[in-house]
Amino acid sequence: MNLLRFKDISLKWKLIIPFFFLAALGAASLFAVSFRFQNSLIHVNEAKRLRDQYQYFLDDIVSKENMAMSLAYTVAKNPAVAAAFAARDRDRLIELLMPVYKTLQKDFGVKQFHFHIPPATSFLRLHALSRYGDDMESYRHTINLARQSGTGVAGIESGVFGLGIRSVVPVFHEDKQIGTFEIGLSLEQPLLDEFKKNYGTDFLLYIREAPDVNNPTIFTSTTEKGLLTTDFFNRCFDNGEVLIQDGKLGDRYLASIAGPVRDFSTRVVAVVEISVDRSPTLALLKQYGTIASVIGSIALVFSIIFVWCVSVIFVKRIHEVVKASEEIAAGRRDTMIPEESADELGTMARSINKMLSSLEASRKRLKSYSHNLEVMVDQRTRTLKESEKTYRTLVENVPLIVYMISADGTVVFLNRSVEQMIGMSPEQLNGHHSLWDEHIHPDDLARVVARRKECLREGKDLHVDYRMIHIDHHVVYGVEHAVAVHDEDNEFIRMDGIVVDVTIQKELQEKILQSEELETLSQISARMAHELRNPLTAIGGLTRRLIKSFDESDPRTQKGRLIIEQVEKLERILLMMLAYIGPQSVHLQPGDLNTMVLKAVDTVRSEYPDKDFSIKASFDARIPQLQLDLAKFKTVLINLMENAYHRMGQKGDMSVTTRKIGEHATISLSYRVPFISDDDIKDFFYPFAVAYPFAKGATNGDIMDVPIAKVVIHNHGGIINVGKEDNNLVWIDISLPLKLEAVSL
Repeated sequence: MNLLRFKDISLKWKLIIPFFFLAALGAASLFAVSFRFQNSLIHVNEAKRLRDQYQYFLDDIVSKENMAMSLAYTVAKNPAVAAAFAARDRDRLIELLMPVYKTLQKDFGVKQFHFHIPPATSFLRLHALSRYGDDMESYRHTINLARQSGTGVAGIESGVFGLGIRSVVPVFHEDKQIGTFEIGLSLEQPLLDEFKKNYGTDFLLYIREAPDVNNPTIFTSTTEKGLLTTDFFNRCFDNGEVLIQDGKLGDRYLASIAGPVRDFSTRVVAVVEISVDRSPTLALLKQYGTIASVIGSIALVFSIIFVWCVSVIFVKRIHEVVKASEEIAAGRRDTMIPEESADELGTMARSINKMLSSLEASRKRLKSYSHNLEVMVDQRTRTLKESEKTYRTLVENVPLIVYMISADGTVVFLNRSVEQMIGMSPEQLNGHHSLWDEHIHPDDLARVVARRKECLREGKDLHVDYRMIHIDHHVVYGVEHAVAVHDEDNEFIRMDGIVVDVTIQKELQEKILQSEELETLSQISARMAHELRNPLTAIGGLTRRLIKSFDESDPRTQKGRLIIEQVEKLERILLMMLAYIGPQSVHLQPGDLNTMVLKAVDTVRSEYPDKDFSIKASFDARIPQLQLDLAKFKTVLINLMENAYHRMGQKGDMSVTTRKIGEHATISLSYRVPFISDDDIKDFFYPFAVAYPFAKGATNGDIMDVPIAKVVIHNHGGIINVGKEDNNLVWIDISLPLKLEAVSL
């Protein structure tokens, strides 16, 4: 019945009643949310304040530990105090420190001045002069730690006079540890009163009644009782938790935080409770609630007024639209309904206007669709042409031959890469594939043609490698791979394939084989040299024995010596051959190039002290350290200078210089020789080009001729060049990289 009545009331009241209900519900919800938010915000700020107070308490303890540590070090480093303590003179220590102790006790709350002798025996307590000699090693761990580590230790610790802030430092006299000294601050009532004065909160310090009892007892406090329960105490003490709670104590509403207090070893020894009065907070919260209620009521009144105004305007607009619609329906109007707003009523007016112009709009849409279709077809055609052009460009420019052969063997497509590979244009090879066969190497022709015919006949893939003859007659190695293409009926229609130039790979394989052959030849040469050495040794030894059996006047003695000389020469040649074919590995490490060059020059100067021979050396100090095999590179330079000495005819001036040029270091040798031809320069690194090192008859030790020197330089990543100028001036330049990145050794 009531619902039927609601249906019959005017639209204005249908809008006002629900909006009034929603406004009232919104105001109540806003009040509830605002009140809860304010309450939560106050609790968060209250918790932050309590956590800050707890941290301030811990920071103050650390500050007092640092103060006590500074005072302790000041006393311990006093020479008079250290001398009196070393002499175990209690009276002298009392005379020196008692005035200081009384001042610190009065002004800074210092409770203890205590000297200990090893290991941890009380020597002097200024705060209890009559009590000394007791052994504290079993429970005063700060003393043990300071004595063992030789450094100061600070923190909370329990002692004879209870829990306190203690700083213990070692005392040294004549660089010898003679004991320890301690300054202690109280953790009792005066300290908490100071905290309360500074921060305006109450403090309670709890400890356990006994080590095996979990119940808390108040060690010291600024108030008689706190909110801390036994459960909260044990959680803080055992787990190190920091807990916040609130409650009522007597007629006071309190909020408190409980947290662990740790000793010098971070072990929990007490729990501190910090509490603040919540009465101002609760009063503020009540005030916020009253303000929120007033604001909500005012908002509700304004909401009702606003809804009333909106309903009147809304209903008036509906009447206007309905009147205009009736006129259009009656045919008395051929104009559009004014669209005065963008709301639902405006939407209704626009819908009616659209209905009147629907036919005109349909005609325009059809025309537009036709035009758009033409544009899309034209665009798709251009896109297809561009794709075809891109594909053709890609195929024409890939660095391999791409082709298509029809099922009857006719070449229907061939890209431009064929010109580079065999020197023929695609136009010259289009047609039957036999035109391509004319450029296949005769030794491979029959095999390739038979294989291609088989694949064309059976419609299967082709894979074959063969040689081709370029138009300029050089051989090109190729690998051909083709795929058979079938239509929807699985009929073979063509073959698409590529030909890849693998000439470089083939040449590399041949070089590898050649290198292996050279390695084998080297091994054979080494074996042959070894086999020749044995009979030469036997011939030389037998000849020496025969010479000893002849007289000096016997002509056979001279012939025997000639045989020995030639045998020794052959042995030296064999030794040089072994040096040539042996590996020349280098072991690189940072080294100074100038120093190494100077040592090589000094060595050659000492070997050839002739007055007619001299070496002038100059060095570039800008050259940094290089990666060098110092010993082997020094031998290279000595060898090159000895070679020069013999080429110069064992007289003349030689110049040796080092320079930094860009990213390289250069060693330059220059000297004049009686004569040297262009062929001599060309064959400079050939073996046995000069009669050294046989000039001295040396047969022992490492032999390094200039060919080996060149190999060693290359293994350093360097380059050696030789040339000549006018008047037979020979120059040698060795260039080494400043930064050696990779060298194949």
